[in-house]
Amino acid sequence: MTTTAEVWDKFHDNVYHFLLKRVKNETDAQDILQEVFIKIHLKKDSIQDESKLQAWIFQVARNAMNDFFRASSKSGLKEDLPDLEDEEVGFYGKQEMFCCLHPFVEELPDKYKEAIKLADLEGKKQQEVAEILNISLSGAKSRVQRAREILKTKFVSCCNFSLNEDGQLVGEQDCERCNP
Repeated sequence: MTTTAEVWDKFHDNVYHFLLKRVKNETDAQDILQEVFIKIHLKKDSIQDESKLQAWIFQVARNAMNDFFRASSKSGLKEDLPDLEDEEVGFYGKQEMFCCLHPFVEELPDKYKEAIKLADLEGKKQQEVAEILNISLSGAKSRVQRAREILKTKFVSCCNFSLNEDGQLVGEQDCERCNP
């Protein structure tokens, strides 16, 4: 049986480029790649036919990428923040655009911080959040939603963002905290 190190050496570059071509962000591609190889390491013993290893690895990569996109679209954070290439906002790199996000999350009360990290940053389903936090599903949903609202408020008060009629952040990132 091929070891995880051998699989890494043989498939790392191809899987990385496969992911990068689809997610178009090096950091996201590297994060997904790490998830892929963790899954490969944990499940590689389930492969009984080594000739199907490559197909299986790329299926794991596709599934991990789909999980990433699903988590991104369900998280609400990316939907609530302006489109990075929107003319109204101007273009800022993701790193610059979300410079305030981590400090804002850390400023949340613990119960909201835990919920938002699990749901939106780790991509867990709200049922999983409820189980991890040992609260009801409706309690988990409430905490995540409340955390999102607090984060929106923090962005509006810190940066030159405002909420449009749909409750989404719009405007320009221009504040001392984000652009020292």
